[in-house]
Amino acid sequence: MANIRAFRGLRYSPEVKLDDCICPPYDIISESEREELYKKSEYNIIRVEFGKEFEGDNEQNNKFTRAKKYLDEWIQKGILKFDEKESVYVIEQEFEVEGRRYKRTGLIVLLELVDFEEGIVIPHEFTLSKPKQERLNLLKHTRANISSIFGLYEDKEFNVKQVLDSIKAKKEDINYNGIGTFERMWIVSDDDIIDKLKKLFSDKKIFIADGHHRYETALEYKKEMMQKEDYSKDADYNYIMITLTALEDEGIVILPTHRIVLSTDVEENIFIERLKENFDIEEGKYEPLKKKLAAYRKYAFLVYTYNRNYYLIKLKDPERALKNVEGSKAYKNLDVVVLQKLVLNDVLNITDEDILHQRNLKYTKSDKELIDIVDSGGKYGFILNPTLVEELKEVSLSGEKMPQKSTYFYPKLMTGNVIFVHQK
Repeated sequence: MANIRAFRGLRYSPEVKLDDCICPPYDIISESEREELYKKSEYNIIRVEFGKEFEGDNEQNNKFTRAKKYLDEWIQKGILKFDEKESVYVIEQEFEVEGRRYKRTGLIVLLELVDFEEGIVIPHEFTLSKPKQERLNLLKHTRANISSIFGLYEDKEFNVKQVLDSIKAKKEDINYNGIGTFERMWIVSDDDIIDKLKKLFSDKKIFIADGHHRYETALEYKKEMMQKEDYSKDADYNYIMITLTALEDEGIVILPTHRIVLSTDVEENIFIERLKENFDIEEGKYEPLKKKLAAYRKYAFLVYTYNRNYYLIKLKDPERALKNVEGSKAYKNLDVVVLQKLVLNDVLNITDEDILHQRNLKYTKSDKELIDIVDSGGKYGFILNPTLVEELKEVSLSGEKMPQKSTYFYPKLMTGNVIFVHQK
């Protein structure tokens, strides 16, 4: 099944403060956050991963050519150095959510790129063409994976966990502060351990948690290289850097992504009346309704309206309500699907095409931001419970894909702690 291998990671020199040089994934960085990262250090990896565009940019001088230039210069200066031996990297991210402490363990390796149809690497969400073109341009210029994608695997008998725990029993090689995390890293170049891990993963499927665009981009690049006369199946472009975490890991946290409808001609009284066909409705105040939402866990949403009213809506008869929705039981049971099909489509007349292209729809992780946006002219906000990791697995194995923004794995992986540069 999954073919993993070690590699000579490119990492920041110990003389450089790593905390100041790493950054979050490109797709969650705002313009203001990018500015702050630029100021943090002249060697912050943001310049490579998600560089600025300037007036006068052209084919010879643009954010992608500059990314390559930064990478080359930092290697030449010794700011970035290749590890001497091929290694795998174990990371532990320690973080807090709602007052509870978590630790999540990841194994950073190279994963052989294969088509999704082979059933080895399994996606769970749709991708968009623009981000893929951006990532492809960066990959072609730098010939590097600047950031790791995030994958999940089953470890029911905890065989991989035993190996990783034995590694973590020793003192870490480096530690640093991420964004809301404290992280430790162990660098493993022992051939016996690496071989053992390779064997353990040889019968596993990998579920992509984050990084669908980057995976598809790397696969496209590999296919382009396969058309060349000097193509080699051993070349680095056949692989992508990935951080692997067990589905059973106690540190897996998925946060919900809430939806905001910015405009609609459906007035609140009509909205509530239409909801009654499939939902029980309770009006009340935010705090008690939010607690009830968490207790329900499934088929329920907290709605905030432009008239500043809160409603808890709960699906009355899932089987009857969802009978005309296409898809497997696992797919139809997703809260995001229930919301999209029975509320956004049927009640508010927002089409799947509108949702796909994020027309008239905004997403947020924050209840407060949702409330502020509705108060500032939005129409309806929908607060959801998080998707469960078991649901991701079931939908992925059914061959289906979830609606956009169905999962938000927290914390995100840091960019710049390890870089994979194609060397052969």
